[in-house]
Amino acid sequence: MTRLVLLAALALNLAVPTMAQDNRLRTLVFDENTVVRIDGMVKVQTTIKFAPDEVIENVAIGDSAAWQVQPNKAQSLLFVKPLEPAARTNMTVVTDKRTYLFDLVASPRNSALYVLQFRYPELEKAAEEARLAAAAEAEAQALRAATAPEQSASATGGDGVTDPAQLNFAWASAGTRELLPTRAYDDGEAVFLTWPQGAAIPAILVTNDDGEEGPVNFTVRGATVVVDGVPSQLILRSGRDTATLTNTGPMKPAARSAGLDPNTRQRETN
Repeated sequence: MTRLVLLAALALNLAVPTMAQDNRLRTLVFDENTVVRIDGMVKVQTTIKFAPDEVIENVAIGDSAAWQVQPNKAQSLLFVKPLEPAARTNMTVVTDKRTYLFDLVASPRNSALYVLQFRYPELEKAAEEARLAAAAEAEAQALRAATAPEQSASATGGDGVTDPAQLNFAWASAGTRELLPTRAYDDGEAVFLTWPQGAAIPAILVTNDDGEEGPVNFTVRGATVVVDGVPSQLILRSGRDTATLTNTGPMKPAARSAGLDPNTRQRETN
């Protein structure tokens, strides 16, 4: 599951538009058999961005006297700049995952290029498949819980809460309306969600500080789904439809709750 979620998080960084509004920012689809031309200008520096999980291992350039080439400290970006107005050479960049081929062409007539970055269709496809698999797994868990024998419910509707003053109803909703519950609140220890009778319960997910997404632990009490812990946000998914429930009430950091990611927090109580 962690590997699938990491791929999904990576896709968010890779899925950039192929056409930028600013011509000084370019995005190309990576092809190991294509030589990429970079048009340079004296006194203009170009940044080459690689995949977020790539590390530069080696840079070889034909004319190091005419071009200045410098990676960043994290070895994930490469800065190139011509030192002569008509300098022309080639460059090979080897990362821990791929090899890139470049033609570096300087001319006073060139248009400035500030950033060149790449798209990786195979990673985007794998990440989308991972996202759908994670959502399907969470949805299956929700379906199993919804079809399990109902537990005995209290007179307050199945959540056992008797003091309304301790409840937090400040949960803001957004996204696909069909996925949203009719009622959402927490008591500082758990979140209580209620959907209309007969409605399909979507997958209920949370994300941690690293952006990893996964299902929560929950139980079903009567018509109420009880989520362990109180995260800052719940993500609801069904297929490609998505909705969110965000806790807008008073919050304070708390230790990690069972079944939730590290961003789980508790509501402040007086």
